[in-house]
Amino acid sequence: MIRISKSHFARALGVVALAGILGGCATLGGLTGGGEPAASPGAEDLDPGTTVRRDGKYVLVDLDVNELRFMQGDRVLWSAPVGTGTGFRLTTDDQDWHFSTPNGLMHVQFKELEPVWILPDWYFIENKQPVPPADSPRRKQPGGLGAAAVFLGNEIAIHGTDKPELLGQRVSHGCIRLSNDNALRLFHNVQVGTPVVIRGGPKDVAHEQPDSAANFTRPRSSAAKKPANPLLRVSTARLLTRLEQQLQADSATKWPETAIELISRGLKDDAIALRGVLALAGKAEDPAREAEYSTFLADAFSRGSLRAVVSLARIDDPARDRAAEAIVRATMSLYHGPMDDISAPWPTRRVPKWRLGPSGQAGWTALQEAEASYRAGRGGAAVAAKSGR
Repeated sequence: MIRISKSHFARALGVVALAGILGGCATLGGLTGGGEPAASPGAEDLDPGTTVRRDGKYVLVDLDVNELRFMQGDRVLWSAPVGTGTGFRLTTDDQDWHFSTPNGLMHVQFKELEPVWILPDWYFIENKQPVPPADSPRRKQPGGLGAAAVFLGNEIAIHGTDKPELLGQRVSHGCIRLSNDNALRLFHNVQVGTPVVIRGGPKDVAHEQPDSAANFTRPRSSAAKKPANPLLRVSTARLLTRLEQQLQADSATKWPETAIELISRGLKDDAIALRGVLALAGKAEDPAREAEYSTFLADAFSRGSLRAVVSLARIDDPARDRAAEAIVRATMSLYHGPMDDISAPWPTRRVPKWRLGPSGQAGWTALQEAEASYRAGRGGAAVAAKSGR
């Protein structure tokens, strides 16, 4: 937590808060409300006092064991060790940072691949360097947040790390660290608004930060060469065959990295990759794997809606219906507010039908029908009437 004197309030908002939003990894005490938004009104299936729907997907971070779990209801879809706040305190004449990971309910504000870390003031103070101006190039550190980051607001993010050997321990400035592979996986699992529940953790008071702390909290040199992705040399056709086999395998596989590579290609200019990923909806043998795979399809749709709708129209009817159902089900399971709210992320709202030519109509219609089915399954006749859909 950062406690800032009134004399530095304006500078804090302009420098420290911005740096935190972009990856500062410490909570701003006194400037924000502690990461606990009010519950959405009118949703009968919400737990009292929260915005986590009992049957929805969400992220759970357990500070007692330093573990992140991607959940659907009470089912763990996957879990991994994380690095969390040290609990150390760093103090100057006019600022006081407490590097702890806060408890409470937060929500995904935005997410980013290959984020650049905008270094906050405490980074320079901790490393005994002069603090540069807010717009200094010295504040930009590519690679400081790993391969991907999911930003929660309140200066907290879940992001990758260049020190995977430290995961499972209290080693961060408040942010939640994952391995780069799992940070990429989580990036594809969640959407803006997905709840993140953080619970547990030590109850002891903060200790003054020892000089040695910077050695394990400081990112390694951004000049370190990023390992080559071996999948780049594999053809799209072979990757699609591999992904289908991985989804149908009896035991755990590395299907997420295969799906991530195919989605990346599909959202650029590889139409075959995107169609193939969509056509594999419903192919996973394991229900938990299928539930997670559907979030990857929802992610691909959210980041390339027009391209995805056209791709839906160009796969066969049964595959189109499965993919549309998966996109709608995953999108709405990651949203924990009332379905009739104006901000509810129904997929057809992302792509107005009038923007589509004949080649995209079938994809949009499949999504519309999947939405109607989803509403009906949740007693949605009244919802449809209220929203005029």
